[in-house]
Amino acid sequence: RMMMKIILCAYTQSVFSGRKIEGLLKDSVRMMWLAQGYEPSYRTINRFRVHSEVKELLRQCFVLFRCQLVEEKAIEEEA
Repeated sequence: RMMMKIILCAYTQSVFSGRKIEGLLKDSVRMMWLAQGYEPSYRTINRFRVHSEVKELLRQCFVLFRCQLVEEKAIEEEA
């Protein structure tokens, strides 16, 4: 769950690189809170998100989350 949270949060900030996500975990209070004190390395992050089942789940979650934000008018359609 924690890995899904940090990856989706990073994606919403247009951060897609494993190394940059790892950096956010050290610099962003929001990401530190989501990670619950854990600091997964970029390798762990990348291994997690390229797993076949997780990869598809991440894609679906991100698309559904974006659609919900558009529907709630929290972001514009072009975002």
